[in-house]
Amino acid sequence: MNSQNAVLCLSTDADVVERLASPLRWSYPRISVVATTEPDDAVSRIEAGDVDCVLADAETVESTPAVLAAVREQYPAVPLLLLSTSDIDGDSVIAEIVDFVQLDGEDADAALGGWVANAVVHGSGPATHPVGSPPEDTVHDIKRLLVDASSPMDIEHAVCNQLTDAGRYTFAWVGEYDPGERQVVPWVTSTAPEEWPTSRTFGVGARAPDTVLDDLLRTRETQIVDDIEAHPAAVPWRSAALQQGCVAAAFLPLAENGDLHGVLGVYTDSENGFSDVERSVLEEVAETTAHVLDSIAVRGEIDQQERVLERYERLVETVGDGMYALDSEGHFMTVNNGLLEMTGYAREGLLGEHVSILLDDDDSARRRETVERLENDPDRQKEAVEITINCKDGTRVPCENQIALLPQDDSLRGTVGVLRDITERKKRERELERQNERLEAFARIVSHDLRNPLSVAQGYVDLLAEQVGDLDALDNVRDGLNRMEDIIGDVLALARHGQTVTETQQLTLDEVVTDAWSNVMTQKARIEIESSGAIAADRSRLLRSFENLFRNAVEHGSTSPDSQPRQDSVEHGSTNSRSQTDDSVEHGSTSPDSQTQQDTKAQSASSPDSQPRQDAVKVTVRVGLLPAVDGVPTADSSRSTGFYVEDDGPGMPEEVRKNAFDSSFTTSDEGLGIGLWVVREVASAHGWTVDVTESESGGARFEFRDVRAHPE
Repeated sequence: MNSQNAVLCLSTDADVVERLASPLRWSYPRISVVATTEPDDAVSRIEAGDVDCVLADAETVESTPAVLAAVREQYPAVPLLLLSTSDIDGDSVIAEIVDFVQLDGEDADAALGGWVANAVVHGSGPATHPVGSPPEDTVHDIKRLLVDASSPMDIEHAVCNQLTDAGRYTFAWVGEYDPGERQVVPWVTSTAPEEWPTSRTFGVGARAPDTVLDDLLRTRETQIVDDIEAHPAAVPWRSAALQQGCVAAAFLPLAENGDLHGVLGVYTDSENGFSDVERSVLEEVAETTAHVLDSIAVRGEIDQQERVLERYERLVETVGDGMYALDSEGHFMTVNNGLLEMTGYAREGLLGEHVSILLDDDDSARRRETVERLENDPDRQKEAVEITINCKDGTRVPCENQIALLPQDDSLRGTVGVLRDITERKKRERELERQNERLEAFARIVSHDLRNPLSVAQGYVDLLAEQVGDLDALDNVRDGLNRMEDIIGDVLALARHGQTVTETQQLTLDEVVTDAWSNVMTQKARIEIESSGAIAADRSRLLRSFENLFRNAVEHGSTSPDSQPRQDSVEHGSTNSRSQTDDSVEHGSTSPDSQTQQDTKAQSASSPDSQPRQDAVKVTVRVGLLPAVDGVPTADSSRSTGFYVEDDGPGMPEEVRKNAFDSSFTTSDEGLGIGLWVVREVASAHGWTVDVTESESGGARFEFRDVRAHPE
């Protein structure tokens, strides 16, 4: 049998010959059809072994005994299929005749092709139900199967199986085009011959070698490879195709509406390759397949959009905030459950109504202005506006309304919005306003009602001292008044400057330190500025913090009563202070006999025979920048990590350092314990941290961190 089966169609009637040959010429590519009306020519071909099957009509065979004799010599290698338009007497059946086929009926051509295919492809023997069909019927069968296709398996079965059925083609496959990965991914096919390596992909584009698929993707046109082995460009599965005896291949784009969904590949072992009729039919099959793929893709996108829409609907209905959509005229198109619960309306009560049903005139105007700003500014995606909703029961709910525009629809454009109940926020804002008003009133009382009589008392003490001389009792009165002045200054600093610092300026550490030092009388102490650099801070508050720290160091590092404070005003950025040995809890004094010291001082002030005081011990206060994280000094860095203030005084025990910044903590009977509290509050207002530890000399050391060098 030849590699391509040859079927001899014989009839002395030319019309009958054509009717026998035409159904076989396309439907079965592995069949080569030879048609003749000459019995002698037929006998010669049969005897030469050039044919694998003889298809003849009963009249020709009966009238030409030589044909039957030649077939008998070659049987069973060359079977005979006898066609008749009428019933044939069973007695005339001979062994060489495989079967009789009636040419009557609508399916006569399909039956004829099936019988021939079974005879030459599957071997001689009793005929089975016919497979295969003429071109138009093959396309019809594929289209019929593709109608219900909803998956790659359905498409493969409808297309590939039909194209390879009855040996019509050696192999057919459908590959999906992945534009992101720039590759064609064949679907797993059941039609592939054994040992055909189906599990692979084919790259296309600049990073892949030149292939037939490149030309197909570029031109979106069918690519016919007449000679697989000699073709210059790479052919998918070239080696496997050659091993299976394939000669030619066709690759067709599966494109619809400008979108390339994939590729259809078909391989044949016919030496004649693909005829024009075959190409036309394959292109029609590819067109139908592409349409189905596009429909599946569209259905997939619709399903995905429906799922997304369902999730959004569930989300919209689940959130507690009110959500809505308005048309271009401001009428409700969509409302969620949150808005219904907020307003008390039923869904039917809002849908179709104008948004003004919930808003008064001022809020309606404010909403329109917001929409106009969004329409005039394409870069603005949304905007929030505060409005008040008028509920069905007459109550009013303050809300924050986030408004955005819907996509443009011709000249009409609606809006969507989210309404959030801000009743609690407005309540907190009102409480904060009232609190700030109370603080401001408190500051005015402290600043005027307390400070005015205090200034009068200080003036009379000074006048009395000038008239009667310097008395120890007057010193105690003066110290008490000065202490009251310090407390008033600290309270004012907290009341007026305790909030977060929002604006800072770039300062130099040494300048602020020098100004603060000059505001504290420090005859028995000295200051050393070890390093300096830029600091971003509020000057008045930082100055206040330094003054408290310096006073703390001077008062607890010296035993001299001679240090006196300057009478400067706190409100102008300076601090009244004094130096004494038995006062000031803000420095965290730890002396266990502080009360004894006060009693001794009281006796010294009232008794002329008391022992004279010893001279003060000089205290050194040091200020500088903390080193950077990488060990480089901050002064040499582009940013600051912090600064420190330390002294060489007696320091603070650990149990005192733990509570030093608490406003209620004190080790003195006279102090209120707010001096270091002010220091901490100033640091916190700047976003800094402050810790107290021990200096190298055993004194107190305050470290400020997270300090910026430049204003934000």
